[in-house]
Amino acid sequence: MPLALVYRKLSLKARLILSYLVILGIGGLSTSLVGSWIVSSTIMAQARRSVDRDLVTARTLYEQQLKTLQRAIVVTASGNTIERYREAGGNGGLLSYLQSISRETGFDFLTLTDANGRVVLRVTHPEQRGDDVSSLSVVRMALSGRPAAATEILPADMLTNEDPALRSRARMGVFLTPHARAEGKTEETAGMVLVAAAPVRAAGGARLGVLYGGLLLNRNFALVDRMWEVLFQTEQFVSHDVGTVTIFQSDLRVATNVKTATGERALGTQVSDEVREAVLERGGIWRDRAFVVKDWYISAYEPIRNLEGKVIGILYVGVLDKAYTSTRNRVIFSFFGIATIGFILIIGLTYYMIRSITHPVGLMVAATRHIAAGRFDQEIPSSSEDEIGLLAASFNSMAKSLYQMTADLEEWARTLEEKVKQRTEELVAMQAIVARSDRLASIGELAAGVAHEVNNPLGAVLALTSLTMEDLPQDDPNRENLAEVVRQAQRCRDIIKKLLEFSRRTPFNKELIDLNKVLQETLALIERQALFFNVAIVKDLDPLLPQVMADASQFQQVFMNIVMNAVQAMEEKGTVTIVTRRADHGDFVEVAISDTGCGIPPEKIDRIFDPFYTTKPSGKGTGLGLSIAYGIVTEHAGTIEAHSEVGKGSTFIIRVPAAAEARSAAAVE
Repeated sequence: MPLALVYRKLSLKARLILSYLVILGIGGLSTSLVGSWIVSSTIMAQARRSVDRDLVTARTLYEQQLKTLQRAIVVTASGNTIERYREAGGNGGLLSYLQSISRETGFDFLTLTDANGRVVLRVTHPEQRGDDVSSLSVVRMALSGRPAAATEILPADMLTNEDPALRSRARMGVFLTPHARAEGKTEETAGMVLVAAAPVRAAGGARLGVLYGGLLLNRNFALVDRMWEVLFQTEQFVSHDVGTVTIFQSDLRVATNVKTATGERALGTQVSDEVREAVLERGGIWRDRAFVVKDWYISAYEPIRNLEGKVIGILYVGVLDKAYTSTRNRVIFSFFGIATIGFILIIGLTYYMIRSITHPVGLMVAATRHIAAGRFDQEIPSSSEDEIGLLAASFNSMAKSLYQMTADLEEWARTLEEKVKQRTEELVAMQAIVARSDRLASIGELAAGVAHEVNNPLGAVLALTSLTMEDLPQDDPNRENLAEVVRQAQRCRDIIKKLLEFSRRTPFNKELIDLNKVLQETLALIERQALFFNVAIVKDLDPLLPQVMADASQFQQVFMNIVMNAVQAMEEKGTVTIVTRRADHGDFVEVAISDTGCGIPPEKIDRIFDPFYTTKPSGKGTGLGLSIAYGIVTEHAGTIEAHSEVGKGSTFIIRVPAAAEARSAAAVE
């Protein structure tokens, strides 16, 4: 997967942290590398400067040693002491004198020549004399009248003449050394000597000869050890001497404190080829890392010249490279360690800072998901006043607005649902009313046709039966049967009359009437009948009941039918409660007639307004009273509904529009 795609899929916090870490890592790594390079360069430069100073010091000590020899020779050669011993005859006194001088000054050899350069007396080898040493440069300079001191290479025979022991000291094997030039040389017999010479003069100034003495450097560790102590003060690094000093005779170590792998002084080892070329062959100073026997050293080499200026050896000072590289590495590791700790602290601080920035954003993302899921009661906590805080405040404001809008929509939806439900119920009721009206109209037409067809034959039956009864004697057994026929025929006639009343919609005589008054008149007509003797009528009539535009006689019939049904439902014993009131919205007048009868079962209550449907026993009713009442109320733009509970009674509510004047008054109120 491409890194760019992976990067885009990371969270904002991860991307910010990663970006910051990349920038910080690149900057930190670059800074660390540059810092490490600067530290390394500074330490190594300091090491080279230190080695340069050490080389200067070593050169000074070397030259001081040479000058010390020269001063001793000059002092001994001056005055007339040597002249007196010569004039006294014999060499015994002079030999004793020069031996004491040699012991005090530390000469390896001390020799007196005549005015032509021939040896008169050798302190270390008195038997050897008469040889010509005028070829020695310092002797030649002294013969010319000037004292001189220099480093010279003395061949083996000259060393033997001076002292046979010096030849043994000077002789050493040449060992194969890493990085050195292999020349096939296996042994060195010449010696490298610090030699000084001064003219010896008589009292009158005549030249008597030359006094010269020397110090063999081969295997002479006093000088290099004194240099090492002055320069490095016995400093060590992991059981190794930190610094080293070497005197080379040509390219061969003849005096050194450099150690081999076995811990011995590395005498007879050679200088590296690159140093040999730079110092011995070109006569320059070499400063750099160099491989010395078995280790790398930060080194400085400079040539040692004889009196004639020819390069005959090398003076070397070096510091163990590991000592400085270890220090450098410790500093660099410490630097990287501090940088790493700082990096970790910066990472922690960065994470905390970025988290403080992205945490509200994360909360917003979670909140948006909750909002998308329909949970709008979301709030983002934020105490900052920066852009994130403003964003959080705006988000909270938006969430509150969405929550309020959703609540309003839900409330509107509930209201709309309730209104739809209400309108649906009203529509269903209206459909039921229309259906019932259609049924009533159909039944009315059918009833009118049946009544016309049945009424004439029924009248003939009733007339003929009545005439037949008149012709029969009073004791005729058929008379009772005929009387029953007459009664049933009259009952049929009454039913047909009601059918005709139901089917015929006579024009209403509408006028402003008071339903309280109509109720009072209706009750006055029927409450004197015997079936009302055990019935209590409770009236709760609103004295401020609005008038209605209606036919008083028609509503009288409505009230009479309902009250009579109520009394019959109570089996002529109970309470009938009549209440009149203004409807809640003020546009209708309500009349509620309740009884304490047996009640109507729920499965039958929807059919009680159907023609010919009755809950009474057979022969107790025609089932037309409530249908007629329903038709009258409906014709007056009103409604009639029944509520009943079995065993507790029924309530009929008649609702009729109030007159226009009454509605206007209600609106004003």
